[in-house]
Amino acid sequence: MLLASHILKLECVLCGSSYTPGSVSYTCPNCGPQGTLLIHYDYDQIRWNYHAESRDPSIRRYRPFLPIPYGNRLAPLIVGGTPLYTAERLRKHLNMRNLWVKDETRNPSGSYADRAAFVATSLALPEERKLVCASTGNSALALSQQAAALGLSCQLFLPWQSARKLAGVLQLCGAKIFAVDGSYDDAFDLSIEATGKFGWYNVNIGYNPYMVEGLKTVGLEIAEQLGHAVPDAILVPVGDGGLISGIYRGFEDLRQLGIVRQIPRLIAVQTEGAPAFVRSLGNEALKQPESVSPTTQVTSLAVGQPHNGAMALRHVRQSGGFGITVSDEALFTARKELAALTGIFLEPAGAASYAALLQLLEEGKIKRHETVVLLATASGQRSGETVEQRAEELVTLARGAEGLRSLELQIGA
Repeated sequence: MLLASHILKLECVLCGSSYTPGSVSYTCPNCGPQGTLLIHYDYDQIRWNYHAESRDPSIRRYRPFLPIPYGNRLAPLIVGGTPLYTAERLRKHLNMRNLWVKDETRNPSGSYADRAAFVATSLALPEERKLVCASTGNSALALSQQAAALGLSCQLFLPWQSARKLAGVLQLCGAKIFAVDGSYDDAFDLSIEATGKFGWYNVNIGYNPYMVEGLKTVGLEIAEQLGHAVPDAILVPVGDGGLISGIYRGFEDLRQLGIVRQIPRLIAVQTEGAPAFVRSLGNEALKQPESVSPTTQVTSLAVGQPHNGAMALRHVRQSGGFGITVSDEALFTARKELAALTGIFLEPAGAASYAALLQLLEEGKIKRHETVVLLATASGQRSGETVEQRAEELVTLARGAEGLRSLELQIGA
């Protein structure tokens, strides 16, 4: 696979081993799946090619920061360039004059995951690689739409409950759905097994090192929309940890170029029913999150083992940030209040940052005069056609080795 010429090396976040571009496809061979890889760039090349005066408001304006070669055709859907709202009624309600809402619902599939899907499809297109990912919903919706726009094959592994809700709309885009009888983490593991078995191109955000690079455009946009004045804090819902890592990397790229001087505090938000990342963040001795068994009803945050967790721990700590958990009840209440005050209707996980802000204001950990950005990560208006209408088309797989054997029969291997 061709990669951009300004990539210097890839570095394991756990052991520090370095790899030349193209020599490793996914994670560190020494450290396994948790050994996610950081990409190092030639910033002189980025500086030469980046034109801040570009009139293209989409993710394409940041192409010099991305791992996509200049010869590659880009995914056609307009991704990025999402608004950063002042949300005046919300500001007045909280008495916060410097509060902002980054509205990622304006992306094609309604979430931040479109940014990673843009990179995934743009990298896969030259060789027409078959795409595969595991998802609770956001990544699946994003990848299915952008793969359809380019005519790429798309295989999606979802926990049964997520597949039950989203299969209809995913199938309309031509994606092949595998409903896994287990958790998101089971679906993630099975997608990796399938990658090795069938030679598919795995674009899991917590596994493929290039996907976080798409997510960093959230940070690049926030910085530019604020006139490169760095906010005091950015509150980010965390499942696998890809988005919060991406935001850090966006600001770090700008710091390396001398455009900003510091990184904002990154505040990781999880539910009390899936606190693996936040719980581990408080233990400085841990380099990767310890797993938990999720009990939350918030599907997008029901992650027991954050797959981009090692990188996210490193970045949140380097930013001077911290983590917080909120109850499911507080999250649903915050979702309703945020919709009433801003008109932005989010999926439950998308309101986690607002639920956390209310709690942090009460605890005095965020001051009302500070410049704060809330990440509104995904729309609540995307369920579409349900599986009850098309249940016969779903392929259900057991978790683990049994599921892989069933998949072999389905694929005909």
